[in-house]
Amino acid sequence: MPGRDNGGPAVDLGDLRLFAVVAEELHFGRAAARLHLSQPGLSYRVKALEDALGYQVLARNRRGVRLTPAGEVLLSGARRLLGEAHRVVDDGGRVARGELATVRVGFVGTALYSLLPAVLREARVRHPALQVRVEERKSADQVRLLQLGRLDLGLLHLPVDPRSGLEATPVLEDPVGIALPAGHRLADRDPLALADLSGEDFVLFPRDLEPHTYDRYTDACVAAGFAPRVAHEATGLQTILALVAAGLGVAFAARSVARHLTRSGVVFRPLAGPAPRLVTGPARPAGSDHPGAALLREVILDCAGDRTGKSQEQEFVLDG
Repeated sequence: MPGRDNGGPAVDLGDLRLFAVVAEELHFGRAAARLHLSQPGLSYRVKALEDALGYQVLARNRRGVRLTPAGEVLLSGARRLLGEAHRVVDDGGRVARGELATVRVGFVGTALYSLLPAVLREARVRHPALQVRVEERKSADQVRLLQLGRLDLGLLHLPVDPRSGLEATPVLEDPVGIALPAGHRLADRDPLALADLSGEDFVLFPRDLEPHTYDRYTDACVAAGFAPRVAHEATGLQTILALVAAGLGVAFAARSVARHLTRSGVVFRPLAGPAPRLVTGPARPAGSDHPGAALLREVILDCAGDRTGKSQEQEFVLDG
């Protein structure tokens, strides 16, 4: 038949759309007006479609136009195809804009008590089709996974090494205090001088997991006149606080943790004078073109701005 090859008739989606409009109007003049085409041009396109198909889809007479039985079948299928084509094109655009993307996000544990919950809530409101997969990781792990392409975005403690190939933006500063066992000799100090902790056992995380944060803590101790005696190491915040509650040492604790986490047997106290601060922010590979990561990063920046605009001087002292 005319227009056929071994794969069947070659039909253009545009021609199917023209046919569908004519079939809806059953009038070439009205259909041509809807399509902003000349009536002769539209008639020619429909006739070319019939030639390509090898069968008649419209019956024409002086009283107008009607669908042939084959045309009725074609119209039903054409509507499905056109609807699917529209969906595919729309989905492609949404993926390009990041709205249908999957974003793999790492976060440090302290973000659970500061920025992360608000970010995830806001992301669901703004971008409901965006798939966000989160995993808790220490900052050093996030840097490595971002470099390997196994994370798209990190929410970690800054700074990062400028040679890391990552771009990072500080958005949140969290003052650091001390977690003490309940009943500790210094538990009634408010605020607590860091120098008073000279000679105390400390519970810290291994330096290789959070090198910059670890150095901030130890440098603050050295500035206060002593080197911290690290008696125990633990990787998780809950484990660190459990060791503190057991009386095995004291630990540094961010204000956001003290404000939101109640732990039996632990009291949190602010530090007098300049205190170390945890700086948190999003990081991604420099030059990243991941649209979903860009959308989520915008949400992080906005949520951090909202937090900065609120009162940041809430009471730190909390008794577990």
